[in-house]
Formats: sequence, structure tokens, C-alpha cells
Amino acid sequence: MKESNIYIPIWQKYKPVILTNMKLALEETQDYQLAKSEFEAIGERISSGYSFNLEIRNGIINNNISGSAVARDLFEVLKNSKTAIKIMQDNFIKINLTNDFILKINVNPVL
Repeated sequence: MKESNIYIPIWQKYKPVILTNMKLALEETQDYQLAKSEFEAIGERISSGYSFNLEIRNGIINNNISGSAVARDLFEVLKNSKTAIKIMQDNFIKINLTNDFILKINVNPVL
């Protein structure tokens, strides 16, 4: 069964810190510890995990995230943020969530 936008409230909560880390990632990769319990409280991926890789080039998803509701919902929150749109423009962004719930953000200019 496909989860439908159930992670959006979590990403909305973390949006300010994610946007700050996206700005800082223009200089160097940023890591941010998320609360595992928040995802497990609403998610159904305990056995398969919540980790993902999200690649965005010029504001467009650059890799296949169809199997990750967590990643899809994060992108949904980002694409509705003027700040995120500005950062995503002309940049290649890699965001990944590790098995330890560390959100890693890397931003590089598109050449």
C-alpha cells in the first residue's frame, strides 16, 4: 500500500532547519540528526528502513525516488518553499537520510 503524504508534517516541522542547512551546504556538506521516533510513529517502513537518496538538479528530481514516500514528501515540501526553489535553481543538491537518521545535505553549482 502506498503511503500518501504522511511524512509532510515531519518535513514541515524540520523545514526551517533544512533550509538553513541547504544555505550552509553551499559552502560545505551539512549533517543534521533527525528524531527516529517521529518517523516510526507514523510510518510503516520499520523493517525496510527510512533511508533515501534524493538528487535534485535545477529544481528537478534527478534520480528515482518512486519507492520512497519519505523522499517524495520531502521534495513536496521543498518545491513549495521560495527559499528552497531559489537554492535548487542552478544547483545540484544531494540529500540523503542515513539509517541512523542523519540528514546529509550537499549543494554544488551546476556547471
